[in-house]
Amino acid sequence: MSANLTNIIMKILFIILAILLFCENSRSQQFMRITDMSNPIISDPVPSGTYHGASWVDFDNDGLLDLFAARMGLYKNLGNGNFVKLTTVVFPPEAQGNTWADIDNDGLIDCFVVSTSANKSFLFKNTGNGNFLKITSGVIGDSAFNTGWGCAFGDYDNNGFVDLIIAAATPFGIVNHPSVFYKNSIGNFERVSSFEFTNVSAAYTIPTFEDFDLDGDADLFIGSGPANNIGARDYLYYNTLFPSGTANYSRIDTGILGTDIVDGQNWNWVDIDNDGDLDGFLTNYSTGIRNRLYIYHGNGYYTKASASEVGTIVSETSPYLSNNWGDFDNDGDLDVFITTDGGVQNKYFVNDGSGFFTKDDAAGLNGGFISTYGATVGDYDNDGDLDIFTHGNLASKNLYKNTVINSNKWINIKCIGTTSNKSAIGTRVRVKINLSGSPKWLTRTINSQNGFNSMNMLNVHFGLGNANIIDSLEIYWQSGLKQTFTNITPDKFYTITEGQSPVVNIKSQGSNVPNNFELFQNFPNPFNPKTKISFQINKNSVISLEIFDSMGRKIETLLKSDLAYGFYEVSWDAEKYPSGVYYYSIRSEDFSQTNKMVLVK
Repeated sequence: MSANLTNIIMKILFIILAILLFCENSRSQQFMRITDMSNPIISDPVPSGTYHGASWVDFDNDGLLDLFAARMGLYKNLGNGNFVKLTTVVFPPEAQGNTWADIDNDGLIDCFVVSTSANKSFLFKNTGNGNFLKITSGVIGDSAFNTGWGCAFGDYDNNGFVDLIIAAATPFGIVNHPSVFYKNSIGNFERVSSFEFTNVSAAYTIPTFEDFDLDGDADLFIGSGPANNIGARDYLYYNTLFPSGTANYSRIDTGILGTDIVDGQNWNWVDIDNDGDLDGFLTNYSTGIRNRLYIYHGNGYYTKASASEVGTIVSETSPYLSNNWGDFDNDGDLDVFITTDGGVQNKYFVNDGSGFFTKDDAAGLNGGFISTYGATVGDYDNDGDLDIFTHGNLASKNLYKNTVINSNKWINIKCIGTTSNKSAIGTRVRVKINLSGSPKWLTRTINSQNGFNSMNMLNVHFGLGNANIIDSLEIYWQSGLKQTFTNITPDKFYTITEGQSPVVNIKSQGSNVPNNFELFQNFPNPFNPKTKISFQINKNSVISLEIFDSMGRKIETLLKSDLAYGFYEVSWDAEKYPSGVYYYSIRSEDFSQTNKMVLVK
């Protein structure tokens, strides 16, 4: 073989190797860090301070996730990756924890922020049109007493209104009192001081409401967080509402959950192996105390998982803070992103489907050797996968767009309570799919604190792998109602109102109060085969939107739901119908209107 031919072959092999390496790097680089300085989320500075969190939340009901970043403010999502900072409300620049829920069930989500600084903890009532009212009256307005570290909304007595806990981290900042609990009755709060955690001072960190034993009431988990490399028992409580009938919190003091010595920061209860029950994960701050994954084996029995059982997710040494769970690759199991303090890289672990986790350093989420505090997960660009915002200082504040490319299916569900609280906090959602030839039940719960001082989006997201249909979808509302739906199509956004059927792609177009009811002309018209139908209502109403053929026969119900006032848009796909004239009709208790549209194929 000539030298020239050898050189040519070597060059070809080199090119092939380079292409293979490029493809591998492209495949594994799952997240893209957004660097566009015209985006205020990226360019805005972070006021000084530490241990603050963030939340993805749709404050104006327009179907786009907005971002709250403590110390920075609230950023409205304009679509196409663009955001603008809201100037109609000023949140305390000393804020650390935040939690969001509709406290009075008026259809607008409200916010509580907490701080370890004096007079900086407040409830902000969403009044619509981008305005928030800072509540300074009543016990909920007692900012001097409401200092703390983390906070969470949850309906502990199942009365349909979310209650509030403030975890008071004594002696951080000026905090020098026990944790605080507020019972909510029809939007009015009263202080409850009968629980152990409201009478004992400790270094409480992040509180989480979660029905971990699936008995229908919201249990409570509070990290102990002494950060002293010695540890302590966390403050974990059963809710006695079921079966006693009276809501109260009784401390868990037996078994591995009640006796383990930890440095607890952020609790999450997730089904890591799709076996139908919830396993517990806890991040620990002290480097001498590893993260915990408690596996449930039935009959109230848990074990502390080892690295040989679940991977290095429980053995790597770091000062850990947030753990945020989601199916980031849409393959049908839950992965986890974990933030770290002390100049240590963040960690991203991928689930193999059986509950074994492998760290993926090539996913693009390490963030450098800098401290990162809170993190929040949500699909901010509505493309069917989960994105991440990390909060910290100017260097560790990052927006990561999920750029995963595969054929995996997904579903995104917004739940709206009626008898249960409007934000559906405490609701459990399950889907049954055929995953790679095997039937699986996947489980998610909705809660208002699932990161370090942070909250993920309230919408429920499932990755579905290669499943082409959802065999069953079950919703367990806190009211006790269970709903089951079958043969649900994936790769769609659904809205499900308690007691009603799923609706596809209903989007609110803003929170302004219209002057009147009106059904607008569909667009485009004529159409083939998809069109959009929009309408406005000027008060909260039960709305029905139906399609009729030219003979007046009802062929589809696009919407039957209890809606807040506002502007709405619903999509209709007429692929299965022939060309012709159709009618769409809207009805409420005191309004009706019918318009004509033309399908041309």
